[in-house]
Amino acid sequence: MLGGLGGIVLGLGASACWAVANVTVARSGRKVGAVRALLWAQLVGIAVLAEVSMAVDYRPVPLGAAHLAWIAIAGVAGLLGYGCLFYALQHGRLSIAVPIMSSWAVISAGISVAFFGERLRAGQLVGAALVVAGAVLVSRHAGSGSTDSSATPSVAPQPAGTPRPRWLLASVGTAIGFGVLIPAMERMAPATGRLGSVCVVYAADIVLGLPLALLFRMSLRPPPLDAWGIVALAGIFETAGFVCISLGAMVAPLAIISPLSSLASAMTVLYAWLVLRERPAPVAAVGAALAAAGVIVLAL
Repeated sequence: MLGGLGGIVLGLGASACWAVANVTVARSGRKVGAVRALLWAQLVGIAVLAEVSMAVDYRPVPLGAAHLAWIAIAGVAGLLGYGCLFYALQHGRLSIAVPIMSSWAVISAGISVAFFGERLRAGQLVGAALVVAGAVLVSRHAGSGSTDSSATPSVAPQPAGTPRPRWLLASVGTAIGFGVLIPAMERMAPATGRLGSVCVVYAADIVLGLPLALLFRMSLRPPPLDAWGIVALAGIFETAGFVCISLGAMVAPLAIISPLSSLASAMTVLYAWLVLRERPAPVAAVGAALAAAGVIVLAL
């Protein structure tokens, strides 16, 4: 009984942490730029998580060649996913970008079915269909709708017939990156630990991303003092979501935790609607609701 209650609390905690992370990622990117925010947020995440991982992680098998291959795949997928995440949330609207990103769950499930012999239940197929339908509606109608007068210029509605904004494509890139990353992390976890796998992915992202950032002469300077707080919060809340999931799995089945953690998408869209006063087109709003519901059904 207490284990189930603990799992519910931790599942909701993961969802809340990731919803806050979405908001802080958006604000940190607008403060210092996506690349700088990502680098320093991940360094903060490693600093916060490394000691916790050493204390609570369970590593039943030694690190082998297969795990190293999965680390390489996870590093590339993580760099794509997180790079696109920070860019999309810096330039785009949360109410549009996050529902598209949530389709990572469908990609992840598809990889598990195609390559690892897992099976989807009928309800999960319905959830996957809802996510895809919602993401398609959102992406097709992302250029219409209204925002309040305080909206950032880069997220203002686009006239009909204009090319789709880059942040919309980055939202798709986030879904693809995380869709590959999550199954890869599952394969790494026996050797790295569940929390350790997050540190490893962050470190691999930095190792792979630094040469690209230097090649394109992107600024990697530490954030100014007035931006450190929001950048650190982005790293802390993104990492805290993984901590909640991992600790929850120790006290309750993932069948309880996963659907609750999937509420992050719905929470983020609700925040964008109520606080940021984003008003996408009605069809896009329906799509966002479908995608959020679909992620929850898929996780059940």
